[in-house]
Amino acid sequence: MKRFLKGAAMLLMAGAVVATWYVHELRSGPGPRTADVVVTGVSGPVEVLRDSLGVPHIWAETVEDAFYAQGYLHASDRLWQMELFRRTATGTLSEVLGEAALPADRFLRTLGLSQAAERSLQAVDPETRQGLEAYSRGVNAAVEGWRGPLPPEFVLLRARPGQWLPHSSTAMEKIMAWDLAEYGTSLTLARARESLSDEDWALVRPEYPEWGVTIVGDAPPPERRQSGSAGPPSRDRVSASLLSAAEIPELAQTLLDAASTVRASNSWVLGGARSRSGKPLLANDMHLGLNHPNIWYLVGLHAPGMDVVGMSLPGSPGVVAGHSRAVAWGFTNATVDDSDFFIERLDPADSSRYLTPDGSEAFRVRRELIRLKDGRLDTLIVRETRHGPVITPVESRAGPDLLAFSWVAHHPATTAQAIPAMNQATTAAEFVEALEVFSNPHQNVVFADTAGAWGYWMVGRVPLRRSGAPPYLPVPGWTGEYDWEGWLAFDEHPHVLSPSKGYVATANNRQSWSPGSERVTDGTWASPYRAQRISELIEANGRHDAESMRAIQMDVRSAFVERYRAAAAEAFRAAGADSLAGALEAWDGEARQDSREATLFFSWIEQVRASLRRAAYGEDRGYMPMRAVARALDGAVQESAELARAAAEESLGQPSMPWGEAHQLTFGHPLAGVPVVSSLLGFGKGPLPREGSPHAVNVAGYSGSRPPFRVTHGPSQRHVVDMADPDGTGGFMLPGGQSGLPDHPHSWDQLERWQRGELWRLPLARDVVETRTVSRFRLVPEG
Repeated sequence: MKRFLKGAAMLLMAGAVVATWYVHELRSGPGPRTADVVVTGVSGPVEVLRDSLGVPHIWAETVEDAFYAQGYLHASDRLWQMELFRRTATGTLSEVLGEAALPADRFLRTLGLSQAAERSLQAVDPETRQGLEAYSRGVNAAVEGWRGPLPPEFVLLRARPGQWLPHSSTAMEKIMAWDLAEYGTSLTLARARESLSDEDWALVRPEYPEWGVTIVGDAPPPERRQSGSAGPPSRDRVSASLLSAAEIPELAQTLLDAASTVRASNSWVLGGARSRSGKPLLANDMHLGLNHPNIWYLVGLHAPGMDVVGMSLPGSPGVVAGHSRAVAWGFTNATVDDSDFFIERLDPADSSRYLTPDGSEAFRVRRELIRLKDGRLDTLIVRETRHGPVITPVESRAGPDLLAFSWVAHHPATTAQAIPAMNQATTAAEFVEALEVFSNPHQNVVFADTAGAWGYWMVGRVPLRRSGAPPYLPVPGWTGEYDWEGWLAFDEHPHVLSPSKGYVATANNRQSWSPGSERVTDGTWASPYRAQRISELIEANGRHDAESMRAIQMDVRSAFVERYRAAAAEAFRAAGADSLAGALEAWDGEARQDSREATLFFSWIEQVRASLRRAAYGEDRGYMPMRAVARALDGAVQESAELARAAAEESLGQPSMPWGEAHQLTFGHPLAGVPVVSSLLGFGKGPLPREGSPHAVNVAGYSGSRPPFRVTHGPSQRHVVDMADPDGTGGFMLPGGQSGLPDHPHSWDQLERWQRGELWRLPLARDVVETRTVSRFRLVPEG
């Protein structure tokens, strides 16, 4: 018995050791490669040099081989992320997640991302297609040569990665474009319009304030300042019952949002007259939901004709934003209204047809088979009209109408052709030529070159509607009056080259007040506070350098706070809280982690919002954007002073705590909500104290109406460069790291640096890269 118990104990100990090792392998993965890897699909040896943060520099004899290696590295470090993107685009989540994912797959199949991706693949030139094929070969080679257990998500779900194809990469553009579409905004506005009086609708409707700064720096025309904007759209366009049938399944929305850049972004470029070096300066930070892994992957690509560093997107070849030896560029969302909802009418004589201005037309019908994890098949019939897929079923809750979704991203796009051309541009003029084929998603692009040229151009297709401006709400599809008639010419997109003021700043704000600018959107640009603050900080100093650009990125003083801080103080004084009023008046407006005034101010703002919501909807739910709060405080609501005082009284009962305790960030993960699994494997991270605020340059948007607030988005990357010395100034940083594994050495090693606002150099010169290299390996062709 003693021998038996001793043997059993040894077996248990051995099992525990093996289990511990296995969990460690799942959490952290294998160590870095340091020897040659023999692969098929490259024409010559490719060198990969990694620095101490795990950022790879790829040296290849051809651009195609560089893209092959990039695919290999993306898959090696971000395989589960890429698999999730692939399954999102193809609507095949149910195969690994089971029946719970079926509503998401049905929505995604109806949306038609995969078909749109295939159309885009057919639209690019042969050279681009060859690059996409090389990238795909690299991804699949990494999977075939995988060492050790697959990433933990695959093991937990008992799944295998699927084959990566060229159209898997063009699908990434569709996923990125999704949340930039006005899908959710349009439905939200339509639902709000159904519930609100004309007076309340005027409070919440999209409209850019006339005092707001524009990207090109112009002013509203006199006739607009005199007459104001048009009245609210009719409430008769769409029924609430129809809209209730158009809900997006939560899982689909979460996965699509994972690649969204809609939330906010900053970018600015300064000409040489405003820089200490005499050459342009450029800064960019794109704001996304902060999850693990981060959406971006830092990389250097070095091949004949291509020498570029910056942010790449796992799933696609090339550098999306960054700089080469000659050109630097950055992005912000342009908030183009690139989608419309059309109410279609059935032909009364034939339900397989719908009405058009020229009579009835047959629906295009496709049959989708969705495989579930247990092997069962679900059949989905998708109907499409001339406007796009029908997203509401023909059933009683939808009434007699069908809702079709028209979206720019359904059309063939050549963005996959634009990115390599941007990477290889040697002048700003060549860079602008590359932008012309950047079809989607729509972006504000700032750029500069080492010769001193710089500027701004809005890219992405803008629909030309027969009605002129984009509609707020779903519109009749049978009349033809709202049909799309083509695209706004590239030269007519908002743009400016080397303006006399010496800089261009973009923060999702309105591009211009010029005639025709309403074609861009229906007014849903971001509020101008960030753009205003960036402009103030640029103009506050005579000349700038990379360090002052970085300091602007970290600024936590908000123009929104400055505009309404006095109203907050007055409200607290009216509520009998003189000491709090005095504290707000003395506050410098900076939302630092130790600021109790920031907690007080935003608690008050949220109580104002809650009061407006209850007054408009009769409950604590309903669309009430911050612009409505601003309008109310500016006097659009007659009882604004009483409203502010009541909100102050309500805020007095809330806990007083530093902003870092009241405003915290948690990095999410799809499996972080499973307690045992999350604890064992370490998915996600947080909560962490976060400075900044929704309208600060150092953005930290939050959710919740009372503290503690949950931070929902912020800078997904930072990039600063001085074109006088691209190798020696500025740098990059991510809020996490290169690896998608939960406990890899390079999963979180950039996080503290990101919190502090540090930047990491990605040199272009080979000798400088060599001095920073800590590991290396080669991909060598077979034979």
